[in-house]
This record gives sequence, structure tokens and C-alpha cells, in this order.
Amino acid sequence: MKEVEALKSLYSQGQISRRDFLRHTAILGISATVAGSMLASTAVAQTPQTGGHLVIAGAGSSTDSADPTTYDSFFNGMLGRTFGNRLVSNGGSAGLVPRLATSWDVSDDLKTWTIQIREGVEFHNGKALTADDVVYSIRRHFGPDATSGFAGNLESLVSVDKSGPLEIQMVLDSGNLDWINQFADYHMIIQPEGSTDDGIGTGPFVLESLEPGVRAMFSKNPNYWSDEGPYYNSFEILVITDDTARAAALQTGKVHAIDRVDPKITGFMAQSRNVNITSAPSRGHYNFLAHTNTDPFTNPDLILAMKYAMPRQQIIDQVLNGFGGIGNDHPINSGYALFEDAIEQRPLDLDQAAFHYKKSGHSGPIELASSSASWPGATDAALVFSESAKKAGMDIQVKRVPADGYWSDTWNVVPFCSSYWISRETQDQILTVAYTGDWNDSRFENDRFSELLPQARVERDTDLRAQMYTEMQQLIHDNSGALIPVYNAFIDAVSTDVQGFESSPSQSLMDQLIHEFTWFG
Repeated sequence: MKEVEALKSLYSQGQISRRDFLRHTAILGISATVAGSMLASTAVAQTPQTGGHLVIAGAGSSTDSADPTTYDSFFNGMLGRTFGNRLVSNGGSAGLVPRLATSWDVSDDLKTWTIQIREGVEFHNGKALTADDVVYSIRRHFGPDATSGFAGNLESLVSVDKSGPLEIQMVLDSGNLDWINQFADYHMIIQPEGSTDDGIGTGPFVLESLEPGVRAMFSKNPNYWSDEGPYYNSFEILVITDDTARAAALQTGKVHAIDRVDPKITGFMAQSRNVNITSAPSRGHYNFLAHTNTDPFTNPDLILAMKYAMPRQQIIDQVLNGFGGIGNDHPINSGYALFEDAIEQRPLDLDQAAFHYKKSGHSGPIELASSSASWPGATDAALVFSESAKKAGMDIQVKRVPADGYWSDTWNVVPFCSSYWISRETQDQILTVAYTGDWNDSRFENDRFSELLPQARVERDTDLRAQMYTEMQQLIHDNSGALIPVYNAFIDAVSTDVQGFESSPSQSLMDQLIHEFTWFG
């Protein structure tokens, strides 16, 4: 096949990685075994080296846990991707990548999904992976008693059952073209039956110790099922909440990579000979969220006043050092496959802001809680927003809150705060998790939106489906309490000692898989 020869050529020239080669050959219907033999006969520009101890640093909290049903931030997302695997993972331009699932089929009505589970996979405790474990792991996240932050995405799941030793079947109450994408989410770590927070999984590293808010230590899994990594002997996630301290740790060689780089210091860091700075556009966004079921945010004119007072470009230029795209008060940007550029950009319009604020009848201060835990520069952005709103007569008072415990004590609790959403693979995923269920953090409710969301899941006409998503975006743009100034970029800072690193549009640090697919040069 000409496509295979072209991929082999790109691989031999070092223009694509082994991982990308396997992704693209899988799309062409070539098994991993055959593709691996192709690579073995192809000279490569760079050969992974084994050994060493990789250390990465990011924000964390004393409330972090190894239980995937509790995951809500960087640290535990990285934790789960280290000791565990998902059924599928995000593959960027290559689409979904099979992990513990090897294939899947769906019925004509899109309601019954059958998934084949990878054979020969072993948990860290020596137990073989079976369909029972997969069924157990999924059931932990759905049902009336589920406490998982991902439960809202699984509301249409009626049942999940074992249909063979290495096969499961899921039945939905309504069809969904994108259902398999749900299982690339960072919550969906497969655990052995009966496990909750012991950190036992099938992942590339074995959890040796966990100190919430401090660090997690891992050793290489000697029985890992994949032949592509890991290459390090051991791995450590270090919690350094302060942005400046995290950058200093990288520059001094204490760590090899950091998450959530403060955009203001990227130029300074790039001058370091031992640091590479990379960025990638993402499908994520930074926001300020108002609970529209809590006064004074029940007043739509007050919400509109704040949206018109948002200095989006100023935030990008002054706070984010040019990284990111202008947000438009809905979560979908051009990174999504069915995006339509049809919604008029909301401008900075202080006259409109003053008009709606006066119409709202509100007076007095409005408290906005913020922390760098939500997004790099969030508090500075909140202050810029506050100064802009003041020109329209609003008194937005920024309250700095601690980073530790932000995701348990402030986000989704305090009625007006800074937040962010990471990339999701499809429109349906982000619209479902962020605007329905327990993680509906602006308390958005709209009958037309609720009608359109399930309809779009089964619409096979791509143009019509895109129109449906555009209408839902418009409803959020016009009626939600989500103030979205920026579609963010992922900025990674990585030691030059680390080889094989590739930026990802799905999440920072190679979709948080840096530990599995890189090595020391």
C-alpha cells in the first residue's frame, strides 16, 4: 500500500513517531503485530533508550486520591494514566487509539455497543484482566448512587454486562454515534473488580506510594502489555502548586517537565539551554462561571453585562502572553470536527455592559473567587476583568483563594469563580459533562438544549448534526452563566534531556502520557 510506504518513509526520517505510525496503520486496518514488524525492518532516526527516573511537577491538593471516581484535576488525572489504562485514548489527528479495548461494534439503532477486551493483560497484583473487571469499573461511574464527576456523561447507559470472557455489551436508552469516545475520559480507568482507591491497574507503572498534596512514586511495570514503552525505570509526580516555583524546579533540573506553564514567563524560560517550550492549540477553554440559580446571577441582564464587559483580547495579550484564541461564551472552537463559524463574536462593549447592568437593577459588590489552581494567570485575568467592568458601573471584587482544595471547596461550590475545561474529543462530550449533570458548573438549564442534545447523538447527516451543535452553542452563548474569554493553548515546558516528546491538542504533557512514550537521550 502506498500509504504504508509513505508512513515508513516519514518514520525513518524521524518526521513521525513510532506511536503515530501505529495509530495511522491501525486506521488502515493493519494489526499492531504486523505494524510492529514493519517498524522492526525500518531504520529509525532515533532509538528510545531505557533507564532513569523521570520527575514531572504540577498542581495538586491534599484531597487527591487514587480513586478514579473522585478525579477532578491535573494530579489525579496524571495519577490514573500512570497506574492504569482506559479502553481507548485520544489520538489527536489519528482519532481514537485502542488501549484495553481492541475493537468495538454498534447496532444499527446506535443503542447496543459491543466491545472486545485486550487479551493477555495483567493487573499489578498479578490478576488477569477480564470482562468482569471492565464491567465493574464502568459501573462505578453510573447509576443513581454514583458520585463520580463523570456520571452525567453516562446517564443514557441502561446496562453494562459481560457477554464473553473478554467481551462486554452496553445498552443505551437512546442512540449515540460517539459513545465509544466516553471511554477516553480520564475518569475511565479500568480497575480490578473490588478495587476503589488502592491504585492497582494495568498501566505502565506500579504505584509504590501516594502522599496527597506532596507526591506519588512509581516503579516500572515489568509485565506491561504494550511493546511501546515505558522506557524509564521509575517515575515521580511532584506537587508544586506555585507557578514560579514549578518553573524554577525545571530550570534547576529538579524536575524534567512541568504542567500549566505561566504564559508570562515562557520567554524567560525559553532562554534556558536545558528547557524546550512547546505549545499546541486545544479544544479546552478558560472561564469565569456564575451559578444562574443563585442570586444575583439569576438575573440575565447582570450576566449579559459581565459578558459585554469582558476584555478578551486584553487578557490574551497581557495575561496569557498571546497564547490562546478569543473565547465567545460557548465551549466549542475550531478544534472540534463539526464546528461551524456561525456565531457572532461577542465584543467588548462597555456601553452595552452599562445598559444591561442598569437594566438588571443590581447594586453593590460582586465577589469573584479565583486561584492559579484554576488556570495559569486566572487571578490576574480576573483583576483585568474587574477593572474593565468598573468602567460600566460594576463592582467586581476579586477574592484570592488557596490553590489547595480549590477543586473541592471553591469550584462548583462558590457561585462565581474561575475555572477551566480540558479538551474533549467531541462536542457531545463537552456539552454533556459541562452543561448537564453534577458538573454543570454554571447551573445551565434550557428546554431546547435538552431536546437537541440527544437528537444530535443519533443524527447521521453530518451537516444537520453540525447545525444542531451550532444551535446548542448559541443557546449557551445567549443564556448560560459561563463567561468564556479564552480558548486556551496547552503550553509545555520539558527538559532537553527528554526525547520523543510531542505536544497534544487533547491535554498537556502528551495527553498526560509523557511517562509512557518518552525517554532520556
